[in-house]
This record gives sequence, structure tokens and C-alpha cells, in this order.
Amino acid sequence: MAVKRKRTKGSGGIYTRPNGMTVYVLELPNDPVTGKRVRKSFASNDPQKAKQKWLDARDKYIRTGVLKSADTPYLKDWLERWLTEYKAPHVKPRVLETYRSDVKLIDASLGAVRIGDLTVRHIAKLEKDVTKDHSSKTALNAYRRLKNALADAVDADLVDRNICDKADPPRVAVNPTVILEAGQPGRLIESAAEKPETVKLKRGQHPFPDSDEDRAMWLLMWRVAFETGMRQGERFALTPADLVTVDGTPTIHVRHELQRYKKGSVIPSWLNATQIGSSSVWMVPPKSERGQRLVPVSKALWDDLRAWGSDHNIPDGGLIFTRKSQPLTNPVERRRWIMALKAAGLPYVTIRSARHYFATQLAIAGASEDARKSIMGHAEISTTAGYTHWSPKALAEFTGRTVLSVEGMISSESA
Repeated sequence: MAVKRKRTKGSGGIYTRPNGMTVYVLELPNDPVTGKRVRKSFASNDPQKAKQKWLDARDKYIRTGVLKSADTPYLKDWLERWLTEYKAPHVKPRVLETYRSDVKLIDASLGAVRIGDLTVRHIAKLEKDVTKDHSSKTALNAYRRLKNALADAVDADLVDRNICDKADPPRVAVNPTVILEAGQPGRLIESAAEKPETVKLKRGQHPFPDSDEDRAMWLLMWRVAFETGMRQGERFALTPADLVTVDGTPTIHVRHELQRYKKGSVIPSWLNATQIGSSSVWMVPPKSERGQRLVPVSKALWDDLRAWGSDHNIPDGGLIFTRKSQPLTNPVERRRWIMALKAAGLPYVTIRSARHYFATQLAIAGASEDARKSIMGHAEISTTAGYTHWSPKALAEFTGRTVLSVEGMISSESA
């Protein structure tokens, strides 16, 4: 029979199992969802080792705020718990990596401050410290991450207010996205069929294969980028099964994106992710629910994508765009993109600018706000507006119509 030893109320208990092992029990707060009692047990054949396990666990729970104490947790300890308990089970691995990077910057600046002692001055210090070596956008991300973490600390009754609510967020220096002008994407696409000049590679980079087939693939890739506005990961994940017709309209069903996760990353079961072979690449749903969408395309592009899959014996679930039978990577595409720009004699713009170009053309064509949101995969038109870049020439067409209407009214009144 186990021998129990009474301890002070709330501290847990000690007992000895029939096999001689000493067990220390730690009482934790009831489960907030079920209300059920939560207890942690620490056992060892050596009573001192069992006790030490119990002490270490108790100290950690006090540090991170699971067990209440006279002092609030240090920010670094709360953020550690916040990432592990509040975020890791609920966000995608790449998002968690971004959160960890933000938390690292917060720790370096304010980690030694207790969350109950944080003031507006501390928030200003965080911005100052981060912008010493990083951009204002990074400082804003750190502020947002801290605000999220403190909001959860308020919900956990560790503090009674979120100090970030009283502080102004860092202002971000805006670097507007530059897009190609009308007609220039065609030049870039045509240049993909030409043998480009070699570019200087960084140490460890392999020369990009330069076969006719490679160039044909990139020509097709640039067409998809400019004609659909799909995100890079969505283009990389395109399969023959995604090429569908809806009411007779050639369409791409955007259902997945490719993501590369670090070795050892924990993939949440709810993510519905599929590993590509034995690589670190995973096929996952788009970044948001609105990301799953139907994008109408020209019959010429749709036919060429179908033909590419057929000519290369790509199964319905196989990737259309690969390099040496392997999924594409951002560095590979970026190098080939720069080569194409140089070959076409065009100024440098980012690959992402193709998505901005597409959004702009939708607006110029007169697509409704709802249609633009749907095709771009955005929840809010304000997001779509950020991808739309009106040129003076395009705006002049609208103002010109206004002038004509005014002049017409004047002529009518004069008559």
C-alpha cells in the first residue's frame, strides 16, 4: 500500500509506491476549460531526486505565472510560456519561427523586466533598441508581438492591464512596391526563352541549369505570376489537379502552398500538411481561409499548363514546377528572375511585384471590390488596395472623363 505524507494545503503531497518509489505531487490551477483538477507527479527511487524534480517544476511554474506569487513573472519567462503554451499549438510552423524571432528581440531589450512593472517608457525603449540594427517594420512587429503576449497575460489574470494599449506603435518607413509598366511583363516573359547571362553566385550556390526545358518552365512560371497574381508558395504548389473548368471557364483552383520547415519543427495535426517525399517541404493550405479560391485564367495559359503536365507525365497530385525533380525554392526563383530582368533590359523589381501588377490590372479593368478581393484571396478590400498601384496615365483617364463631363455641361448651359 502507498504511504501518504500530509503537506501544507495547495502544495501537493508525497507518497511512496509499493515498489519503493517516492512520488511528489504538485497541485496546479484547475483546467480553465474543463474545471477539472490538475496535478503533476514527480517520481524517483531516490527521495531527494524526486523532491528536486518537484522543486524545479514548482519554480518554473512560479516563474512563468502558472502558480501565483507575490511578483508577476519576468517578461522573458512569460514569453517562453506564451510561445509554448499559447502559440505553438495554434499557428503554422513558419509563423511560430517569426514569433520566436520577434520574441528574441523583445527579450534582449525588456526580458529582465517583470510584466507588472512595464511602463510606456519600456515600450519606447523596445523601439529604440530594435531600430539600432533592424528596420522600423521589425520594431512594429516586435511591438505587436508584445501586445499580443500581454493581452494573454491579462486574460490569465497575471496583470490587470496591457501597457501597450497606452503606447503608440512604432511608425514604419514606407517603401512603396515598384511594379513594371504595361507591356513590360511581356518582355520579361519572352526573355525567359533566351539564354541569360550568368550571374555572380554566392559561395556554396550551384550554377542554375540552363537547358531549353528550364527556360520553357520559367517562361510558363512568369505567365502564371503575372496572369493570376498567385503567391510564390501557391505557384510552387500548383498541380495538374488544380486545373479545372467552372461553368466552362478555364480556372486554377488555389488550394495549397509549399512551405519549408526547419528540421525538428512540430507540425500541428490540424494543419492538414503533407510532406513532399522525405524533404523539409510540406504541402499546406494557403495562409488564410480566403486563400483557397478560384482564379479564372486564359484558355491559352490553362492549355499550356495542362500540356506541360501531360508532356512531363506529371500525375494529378504532382508538382508542375520543379527543378531536377525537386520542389522549387525562393533563392532559385529569385536568381532566375534577376536573369530574366537583365535579359529584357528592365529595372529591378521584386518577384512579389507580379502579384501587385495583377491586382493593379484588375482595378484598371474595372473589376468590383468583391471580385478583386476574391481573386486575390484577401478578406478586406483595404489589403487589396495595398497591392494596387495607379499610374498617372491610368488616373488621367478618369480625370479626363470628368473634365469632358464638366465641359459638356458648360456647353449645354451655354446653348
